[in-house]
Amino acid sequence: MIKNLTSILDFGSSKITILVGVGDVNKSFRLISSADCEYDGFLKGEFVDTNNVQQAISKALSKVESELNFKITELFVGVPAEFCYVYDDFLTKTFNKKTKITNKIVDDLFLNDREDNPYTTHTIINKAPLFFIVNDDNKTNDPVGLIANKLQARTSYVLVENQFKILVSGILDGLGVKHYDFLSNSLAEVLYLIDDYKRNEGAIIVDCGHLTTSVALALGAGIKELKSFSLGGGHITSDLSRVLDIEFEDAECLKCQAILTLNPTGAEFYETDSRRKFGVKNVNEIILARIDRIVEMIKKCIDSFEMDLPKFLPIYLTGGGLNLFEGISDYLRKSVDRPVELISPKALLYRKPDLSSSISLLNMAINL
Repeated sequence: MIKNLTSILDFGSSKITILVGVGDVNKSFRLISSADCEYDGFLKGEFVDTNNVQQAISKALSKVESELNFKITELFVGVPAEFCYVYDDFLTKTFNKKTKITNKIVDDLFLNDREDNPYTTHTIINKAPLFFIVNDDNKTNDPVGLIANKLQARTSYVLVENQFKILVSGILDGLGVKHYDFLSNSLAEVLYLIDDYKRNEGAIIVDCGHLTTSVALALGAGIKELKSFSLGGGHITSDLSRVLDIEFEDAECLKCQAILTLNPTGAEFYETDSRRKFGVKNVNEIILARIDRIVEMIKKCIDSFEMDLPKFLPIYLTGGGLNLFEGISDYLRKSVDRPVELISPKALLYRKPDLSSSISLLNMAINL
């Protein structure tokens, strides 16, 4: 049996994923085992079928345990943005005399935080500094080594809905998982997918999945703003199926072939696995109509952020909902009037946008 294994449970909007990995050199990791199980997902902050959630977790857990030949009793649970809330506040430390800031002083500032959560419906699961202020006038991302009479940390808190926590805790207890902690999917993605220097200036990360999309504003080592809405790539497939009167599988096949930058003359077509042909122009119009709606919601989320975000600040797009479309970055750039960069996990073996959430969670859990 391999020692020091770490396991995570990730709730996608179409499937539940369990990954088991082990830490490696330079804060990297090796994936030891994985299992997926499709389920009904969640919409508007609620699971479609809670019984279906229990069954999917049980199946995924059984697959991994069978492959590894041992019982998983410890698990880190990723919490999707639709079940999270973010707020920020200042932590303050004053000194009787001028003091050189050390790592221990910074660590103690967070360890001594009383975490006065003002929201009775939610529980704090993550906290991280957005930035520090030394002596009221020196804003920095790293105060260590500076001389100060006063140190403040603008701190981001990510909270999970208690109903989500109670439901998942009950399921895991029933499956014999004795120890579990909850982590923010969005924070895990921010820290793993976006470099420090980009986050320090503010970074917008959009994760568009099957049924849901999250929009996070990263700042420093935390999340300043977090929004979500129930639209994703699955709605595009559903539109194709409904408008063209075809099976869901054929609609998914058409979606995967779509090239958004094409300017069809009317003679071009896409072909499904069942050999049915559909005009490129018609298919693209259906797809773009839904993408435009998703873009509209993304812009609405960004416009609601309190920070003034310069237009040169890019959107980092990940997730399996939109990234598969050839030409999506150019189309979005024109629609949102910002640069758009497609991102995915850094590890070569897992460089797929639909793996961003689960791989980021595993990386966070291993390096806690």
